Amino acid sequence: MSGFFSQENNAVASWFLGPRAENSEFVLEFYKEIIDEQVKARTTDYFPTDPFFITETMQNSPEYKSNMNSLRAQLQNISDLLAKKTVPFWSPRYMAHMSMEATMPSNLGYLAALQYNQNNVAIEASPLTTWLEIFTGKKLCEMLGFTVHWDINESIETIDDEETTPPELLPKIRGWGHITCDGSVANLESIWYMYTQTRNLKFYPLSLRLAVDNGPLSFISSSFKVELANGSHKLLKECSTWELLNLKPTTVLDIPNQLFNKYGISSQFLQEVLNEKYIIQTVGKDYLEKMFHITESIVYFASETMHYSWPKGCAIVGIGSENLKGVPVDDAARMNIDKLKELLKKCVEKRQAVYAVVAIMGSTEHGACDPLGDIIELRKEFERDHGLSFVIHADAAWGGYFRSMLIKPHRSSLKCRRRPGLEEKDDSFVPLLALHPHTEKHLDRLKDCDSITVDPHKSGYVPYPAGGLCYRDQRMRYLVTWTSPVINRANEESIGIYGVEGSKPGAAAVATFLSQDAIGLHQKGYGLLLGQATFSCTKIYCHWATMSTKDDDFIVTPFNMLPAEKLGPKEVDELKQEIRTLIVEKTNDQIVKSKKAMKLIKELGSDLMINTFACNFKVDGKINEDVIEANYLNQRLYEKFSLTTSKDTNQDKPLVLTSTQFNQENYKHCLTNFKNRLGLKGDQDLYVLINVVMSPWVTEFESFLSVFRNKVEPDFHAFVMQGVEKLYLTHLPMFQMENHRQQVIVTADLPENIMHQYRNARRENPSHVYFLGNQDKMKLDDIARNGSSFKGVIYRDFDPNTGIPIEWIKDFQVTNVQVLKKRHLATKFQDANYPKDHMPFYIYGTEQELHIDHMLLKSPSIQLSADCVELILTSGELTSAQRENGVIVHFTEVREATMQSFPEIKPYPQTETAHEKSFYEHNDEISYFFFQHEREFHVELYNDPMPDPYQNGPGLDIVDKKNPIAKGMIMLPSRSKGCLYSDSYMINNDPTAEKKVKNGKITDRQKIMPIRKYYSEKFDHKEELHWYEEKAE
Repeated sequence: MSGFFSQENNAVASWFLGPRAENSEFVLEFYKEIIDEQVKARTTDYFPTDPFFITETMQNSPEYKSNMNSLRAQLQNISDLLAKKTVPFWSPRYMAHMSMEATMPSNLGYLAALQYNQNNVAIEASPLTTWLEIFTGKKLCEMLGFTVHWDINESIETIDDEETTPPELLPKIRGWGHITCDGSVANLESIWYMYTQTRNLKFYPLSLRLAVDNGPLSFISSSFKVELANGSHKLLKECSTWELLNLKPTTVLDIPNQLFNKYGISSQFLQEVLNEKYIIQTVGKDYLEKMFHITESIVYFASETMHYSWPKGCAIVGIGSENLKGVPVDDAARMNIDKLKELLKKCVEKRQAVYAVVAIMGSTEHGACDPLGDIIELRKEFERDHGLSFVIHADAAWGGYFRSMLIKPHRSSLKCRRRPGLEEKDDSFVPLLALHPHTEKHLDRLKDCDSITVDPHKSGYVPYPAGGLCYRDQRMRYLVTWTSPVINRANEESIGIYGVEGSKPGAAAVATFLSQDAIGLHQKGYGLLLGQATFSCTKIYCHWATMSTKDDDFIVTPFNMLPAEKLGPKEVDELKQEIRTLIVEKTNDQIVKSKKAMKLIKELGSDLMINTFACNFKVDGKINEDVIEANYLNQRLYEKFSLTTSKDTNQDKPLVLTSTQFNQENYKHCLTNFKNRLGLKGDQDLYVLINVVMSPWVTEFESFLSVFRNKVEPDFHAFVMQGVEKLYLTHLPMFQMENHRQQVIVTADLPENIMHQYRNARRENPSHVYFLGNQDKMKLDDIARNGSSFKGVIYRDFDPNTGIPIEWIKDFQVTNVQVLKKRHLATKFQDANYPKDHMPFYIYGTEQELHIDHMLLKSPSIQLSADCVELILTSGELTSAQRENGVIVHFTEVREATMQSFPEIKPYPQTETAHEKSFYEHNDEISYFFFQHEREFHVELYNDPMPDPYQNGPGLDIVDKKNPIAKGMIMLPSRSKGCLYSDSYMINNDPTAEKKVKNGKITDRQKIMPIRKYYSEKFDHKEELHWYEEKAE
């Protein structure tokens, strides 16, 4: 490969198996070396005179061969399934979670160590891999900017010759880190450590004060001083509770050394004294709070958009969600520093101590970096001016490795050495490594945090599981140390005594070590790798930002705003055109050589390699404003571009994305702003799509489903036929299709001969439901219009195998249509809640026949229709005019809100087979649903508050409940008098969807294929090539 990127691509190419397994020859060679070394270790290196236990006779036995053949077949089977049904992390097409193919060094390291199955819970179970974990933790600390001490000859090459530095010569504050068993445990451990450490840090001075005031340390009371948060010094016994709660972490950690240096008090004596009846672990937090009159709970602060693991972890460790306070975010989803300052001021006013402030350095949903540097400066301000101090923790699980983009390699440094081929003076890729100024500024300040979460299995490209936790001051890990006589020995350090988990694979530490050692934690190593991926991510952002134009009937809007969006529409259009000209339409080589393009590309996209975006659509040139409809579109796109079940295969997923849901309560103005940019109105949560670009293989890149779903066009419609004296028609609505998204009740006339056939059929079988439809495609608005007429068809049922209606009578004219109710069911017309103390119906008809149809006030809902009901009034009356126009009747003994979610009731077939009859008999939820023949209900009747039959909601059922026009009983018809129609399936069903999605997860799959088959011609379209695909010759 030649060109501007050739050297960089050559280097990166050596770090992976490759998207097309290009390096498989080398991987096979390395795999063979690993097994050869394992054979050598077992046969030559470790007691070579031991006998062989698996003999040639055993290997030739039928049992042995049978088992081997079975293993071979099963391995082949599972390998084949893995190839087809696993997520293709290795491909540039995968752009969903923070996952990609692991580096070749990390895979090889894991596989090599796996053969030895070391357990890093104790050094005696993992002497080498424990050393490697400690070494790797120090390397992570160094990358993050912490001070790290390296002993002489401390490297894997000279491990046996390492010279340990005496403790008195070690720097007081030095970093320490370790590998956790997985990312969730890393988060939990960080919370646990922060809570327990900061709790112990906060209360340690209080415990010491009790021992000094009236205990065995009283002899130091007149002379022992501590440094306060503002830098001044004061006698411990004279410090206020507020001052003691806000000593800096380093001050608290220095206390034992101070006591030893000044008074000769040993750490053992100090620990024994405090443990006896003063330390929080002994007396409890409640006791110390009571002794020092602490009435306000100590709190944590983190971004409102924090990952769910934070409240989850706080619940586990006992902080309580009420004490984890969310800080509002700005329009870029970063913590609003001004809002944090306001919250901290309130803490000062209430004398409420703060455990910690958590800065998210690369959020999982949008890659946002909180203003860490500003948080650090804010702590200094509050320490100086208000005596308030707190721990600062950075959740850099995603963003930590990006700090390698700021580290220059040094030729002579053993710890950051360059690799052969990467020592050229011309650093062609350095310009591309430049992060957003905001991101670079605050990533650099990681060095000033107290603790940091960093996950090698995310932006470290290491196999799962490999989380990580690092401390600026290694002494913090001693505040919570759990030991066991089995895993702890004098003068030996076992990792297991510090973490949440016990047993964990040494292979994870080896994988992390080998990957970091082979690639390097600097600009020419991981910085190069992440720099290329960042470049690709920003290019794809440019595609999302410029994909839709004013002339398109779809809209694609990235979450991260274009700089020009703060200026105006004209400037936005001009910037989009500039992006197309300078970036989208150019090759990578052309972009890099253009100063103007490079200056522009660094201003675009998210903070850290995540593009969040959402789509909307237009119908007849008008932008959809309904959030629910936009959510539907984005859910369908997620469905299309994701693997969510074992039945999916990766071969039919040309692009893999993920999704999430932005909560309005948490995102507040940030989300409102995003909705406005999409053209949406409403307070509902927003479903969004996410693409994470981790692939270093630079790639260069429409959906109209919701246009069809929401476009009003001629179609076939069906109505339940009610009554035999006068014909009433109730429309079969569908919440998910605009063509059918209306509740409609009309009357109509049929030719006398057709009406005669219909009456005879009903009298012969009164409970059978017949449907009337339009024989030629029409818009519903053209049918449900006073005085309209159309060519009709009567269906006697639906075919259970095809879903197609079964014609009975056709080629006749329906005339004199009169509208009783015609109300749209769009989200904006729905009520916020289901009725809580009743279930509402429309009731209408003649003096001889009355019919009912359930009012559809909120989605999802259920269609319940009955003709020829019997109404017995105990008070009031129902006039002829009220019957003719329809009024509202409340069933007061059943409550719609309590029925959620409605059981799935399918409306057909009406002729029960033995199988279907058995199904309904054994499904109590359906067979005993309240809407049954001959059931009686107490009812109250009200005039329709919306007399206009075309008036839409919400509020269609807001009636004066103190003044019903009548009360009484309704009896649903017996099978010999009338019919019932119940449907909660078709009315809520989406014929265009293959599966139902809720919060990014598949909750149900379509079970009746005929529905999709019936609509397939409308909604199944041949896929167009994506931007990264080539046409076959």
